[in-house]
Amino acid sequence: MSLYIEAATILTSTSGSLKSRIYHRSPSSEETPPFKSPPARLYALIVETLKHQDILNEVIANSGILGLERKLSHPLALLLLHDQLLTRGGIATSSGPLKNAVLKHKARLSAEFTRARIRRGHGTLSSLLAAANKAAASKIPRWVRINTLKTAGVEAAIAEGFEDYTAVATIKELFAEDGGKEKRVYYVDPIVPNLLAFPPGAELTTHQMYVDGKLILQDRSSCLPAHLLAATGTGARVVDATAAPGNKTTHIAALLGPGGRVVAFEKDTRRAEVLRKMVARAGGDGVIDIKAGADFLKADPASQELRAVTHLLLDPSCSGSGIVGREEYTLAPLAAAAPEVKGGKKRKRGAEKEKAKEKPVPIVVAAADEAEEQEETKEELEKSRLLALADFQESMVLHAMTFPAARKITYSTCSIHAEENEDVVVAVLAHDTARSRGWRVERREEGTLKEWERRGWPNRCNGDEIVAQACVRCNPVEDGGIGFFVVAFVRDSAEEPEETPAVPVADNEEEEWGGLSDCEPADVVPQTATEAVSAVKKKKNKKRQKNK
Repeated sequence: MSLYIEAATILTSTSGSLKSRIYHRSPSSEETPPFKSPPARLYALIVETLKHQDILNEVIANSGILGLERKLSHPLALLLLHDQLLTRGGIATSSGPLKNAVLKHKARLSAEFTRARIRRGHGTLSSLLAAANKAAASKIPRWVRINTLKTAGVEAAIAEGFEDYTAVATIKELFAEDGGKEKRVYYVDPIVPNLLAFPPGAELTTHQMYVDGKLILQDRSSCLPAHLLAATGTGARVVDATAAPGNKTTHIAALLGPGGRVVAFEKDTRRAEVLRKMVARAGGDGVIDIKAGADFLKADPASQELRAVTHLLLDPSCSGSGIVGREEYTLAPLAAAAPEVKGGKKRKRGAEKEKAKEKPVPIVVAAADEAEEQEETKEELEKSRLLALADFQESMVLHAMTFPAARKITYSTCSIHAEENEDVVVAVLAHDTARSRGWRVERREEGTLKEWERRGWPNRCNGDEIVAQACVRCNPVEDGGIGFFVVAFVRDSAEEPEETPAVPVADNEEEEWGGLSDCEPADVVPQTATEAVSAVKKKKNKKRQKNK
């Protein structure tokens, strides 16, 4: 029974990814003794259970087993029911109190499972399992960036750690079935150098090259900003404005030419420690200067350290609407149910139906109206949140544009919303800071991502095809990664203009404010964060009134 108890313990933990909770458990710590069960078996049980948790949760709720068997927790019930209902061998343990708690309700559980399966359109168990496996196979692959700070590149990495793997020509081939066995194949990205893809379930965290820092697990989309920034020239000085956890920071460092340096800002001191460990493991200590607890928006561009900065990478806080799962699964909460309580009176379905018929229609209508109002309120709150984020994101870009020697900036989000993407680009380009300093978008044909097909939305770029084509979009799953957006701003001359318009910044990032309007006159720019927030709110209200 320890297999199920240990698996339930892992499920209820929230620290780190599922694999790290299983495989990276310290074998020497007295506080966290190693698991008795084999890690591979624990991982397989948990993943297979969570793959089917939707139907299993329905069985748990409709059977009321948690109300009848107090010794069973939700995670334990999920794991036990998975093996009892979905595997040939049943619960893999000898008789005991937990197993008996399930078996005494075997008939009821089987009946509820059959009803749930049929409701989903599956006449047989094999049909249900095949559909679940197909859905799991549609997830995005495991992308791995070869860290050229520690190894030469693709050929060297393949020779060192993947000689027995086979290259495939398309991403789809990573998902082809191979008799249930893990396929030992890889795909070389044709656009981003030194980027490989493996099947979603590929176990790479225990690979020696990963342990040595020669491989970085990084989503394909996340690799685009540093590649587009292309800070490869001799003596490039780069700022990563929000650096933790460090994937993009170390990617920049790997692309630097001779004499290049990276200044990595991380406002959160705890996240800065994560960044520090990442940089050390990747071998970037020699070229990356970490500014722990330092707020990029409060950095002085004219300071001795920053006035020579040539490139800036901006990946600010966003809604995260483009983030999708990879091969990892998470425990979903059990929906509220009314289980039968041991010793209590059983409900009669016929009586419940009659009682439902007696309910007056106005109550149903009122409930529907209330639900609609709640939905409208949620939409309004989400819209306000996106506008606040967009203002903060604008302030980041505008501040970056005041660096005197800067000649290129990349701006990216893991969002699919135009409010945080094209709308920010249009607003920035219309601002006095961008106009007076000569900033423009880097045209598609000028950049390193000219072959990427998916581009920005022209209708959110005021119909400007040049701006739309400069914007790069990644659709969740379709492009082999998370939903993402990136664009590059450039200027042909890095000389300081005679007059520099002031750009207010927010007092702190948590406010998610501080952006200027897209047409705020330079001579009436607010000079404090409070005034900046007030000005933005007034402008947004005017826009809303005008749209009405």
